[in-house]
Amino acid sequence: MKGLSRLDFARCRMLFALAIAVMAAAMPAAVRAQTAQNVGTITQLTGAAGVQRGAAAIPAALNMPVQLHDRITTQPGASLTIGMVDNSSLQLGPQATLVIDDSMVVNGTAAPSKVGLLGGSLHSLIVGAMRGSSPTFEVHTPNAVGAVRGTEFDTTYSEGVGRTDYKNCLQFTDVAVQQGVVNVSNPLNPGAPSQDIHAGKKTTVACGIAVVGDGGEAGAAGAAGAVGKVGLGVLGAGAAAGAGVGIAAGAGAFNGGSTPPKTPNK
Repeated sequence: MKGLSRLDFARCRMLFALAIAVMAAAMPAAVRAQTAQNVGTITQLTGAAGVQRGAAAIPAALNMPVQLHDRITTQPGASLTIGMVDNSSLQLGPQATLVIDDSMVVNGTAAPSKVGLLGGSLHSLIVGAMRGSSPTFEVHTPNAVGAVRGTEFDTTYSEGVGRTDYKNCLQFTDVAVQQGVVNVSNPLNPGAPSQDIHAGKKTTVACGIAVVGDGGEAGAAGAAGAVGKVGLGVLGAGAAAGAGVGIAAGAGAFNGGSTPPKTPNK
């Protein structure tokens, strides 16, 4: 039998390429599963939680990989911890929703570099190789960005409920630092400078008000989430030892409008 002619060989190549394309189109989920970027693992789970991964809703489970762009939600009374490289971790409290927005490579392994929480609580512990002289990890809320230089901190975002110390504001981010430094800014007030919040300090970002840097003492804060009046205070034992408060990245609220108050009501 004679060998294939050049024309027949070219036709075989075209048919082979077409077959590969058809197979790839027929198995998009499998292809995505092979190329998905894992950024951590669920190392602790209490109660019920779920993971939204694209169009799929998946029950959370111990040792389950967490992937870039996953949306993780905990139910009332539940908590969940995501373990990352070098023992860094993110701990979600009850009724929290965390979105993994971006990632970085640490020692050859992917890890979250930017996250947002749509509600509830988040305790961030950034250690080892994820620490750096410049911010390597960010937590975003609608009215605050916490850029971390290697630290342990609690943050909380809430909306829709006012506080007596602030006039006409329904949007709050609280940041309390146990170790290291967190640089906090307000994206609703881009002209205002960011502020470094150091260990043992905390700050409240209200609506579009500029961030207050390290300042006066506010006494014992008590349970996580308790803050003083405008600005900064020293952490109380309850805030330092309690479960983490949260940080969120979702649609904000300011009395149904978009204009934040210029000054707090003392």
